[in-house]
Amino acid sequence: NDFVLGLSTDKWNALNNDSNQPMMSRYKQTYTPGSTMKPITAAIGLETKTIDPDKDLGAKDKWQKDSSWGSYYVTTLHAPSPNNLKNAITYSDNVYFARSALNIGKENLFKYYKNLKIAEKIPFELALNRSQYINKNQKVNDQFIADSGYGQGQILMNPLQLASIYSSFVNEGSIYQPHIVQGKTKTWIKNVFSKETSQTIKEDLINVIADEKGTGHSIYHDNVTLAGKTGTAEIKQSQSDTTGTELGWFTVMTTDSKHPLLITTLVEDVKDRGGSGYVVEHTKTPLDLYLSK
Repeated sequence: NDFVLGLSTDKWNALNNDSNQPMMSRYKQTYTPGSTMKPITAAIGLETKTIDPDKDLGAKDKWQKDSSWGSYYVTTLHAPSPNNLKNAITYSDNVYFARSALNIGKENLFKYYKNLKIAEKIPFELALNRSQYINKNQKVNDQFIADSGYGQGQILMNPLQLASIYSSFVNEGSIYQPHIVQGKTKTWIKNVFSKETSQTIKEDLINVIADEKGTGHSIYHDNVTLAGKTGTAEIKQSQSDTTGTELGWFTVMTTDSKHPLLITTLVEDVKDRGGSGYVVEHTKTPLDLYLSK
């Protein structure tokens, strides 16, 4: 409203110098996706038959491929047993997806990132920054691939594109095109995943919310089946950095055509505020308002 009547110089300067950056159009930006990439890694693994969803990889709180990684380990807060795909998604196990990414391999991962049009222009009425899966000057080694599997590494995702990719899990493997102006829904990428893969991922995402110890259980509803995935992305200079911040993610979606809804929420600086759990709570109000209609 201040813009309608005209801003004073002091007000304009205050907005531009505000550390919270209120002038930034956050929907345009790209962010480290953290654990929200895990279902995508899982789908790629199922498509390439490099993930056996029933295989127990063995729970590990910390892991490295071999001693060539030196002091670098992939760590996780939750190492469920049995360490299969369903539990790894439900309890968000970093180590499972780091190991799975190495089994999938660079060639398969990058092929599917391209199929998903990560790093390409996103068709939308407003300009969006392009997502990425690698920096131009990044040296691709096993450690990089492992980190990419659970949404760290060099991956940056636009929230709208992430939401579109998740639509494939409830749309038999096809991705909807995002839009602002209401009209006929268009398919953006057809059959990027098989029906069987999408069904498996959907069932695991349902368990994220239905399981009492699932990372998204606090948004569970008795009268509607919800699927979703949380994510907490660490933004820091090194593994030993304790001053970095965290991004909190949560995508939740209905699974039937009677209540078609998908919400992706991103909250900055959730460190010491509950991580992705803060975002799950934050999403309850709009979801409940929609479901009550």
